[in-house]
This record gives sequence, C-alpha cells and structure tokens, in this order.
Amino acid sequence: MKEADLFRQYAQEAAHSSSKAASQEEKHALMALACTWAQAALMSERALGSRFIPSPHYPALRETHPVL
Repeated sequence: MKEADLFRQYAQEAAHSSSKAASQEEKHALMALACTWAQAALMSERALGSRFIPSPHYPALRETHPVL
C-alpha cells in the first residue's frame, strides 16, 4: 500500500469516527483530523509519487488510537 493510500484510510477512519462522536467538539476535532490526513495524502503523492514502500507492519489508525 502506498503512503497516500494509507493516509486516505486514516482520513476515512477519522471521518467515520466523527459520526459517532459524543460531542460537537469531538466531531469537529475528528473532521479536522480527517482533513489533515487527506491533505497529507495529497502532499505525499506530490513529494514521493510511487517511491514510498511502507512497512507491512504499519498499524491502522484505530490500532494506535483506540479512542477512535
């Protein structure tokens, strides 16, 4: 999986988690996080193209942030 694809996965997970947020503040924070990951995906495509080879052991966002 390319780095940009991984970042897009994180963005989707954050956006999905925002729909389950307990408060408006949490929802806004998760949507901001989703936007940040989406921007990171775009930037990584421009900077790295297809040269990035992620570790097969790179954890999903929900594994590193169990609150999501």
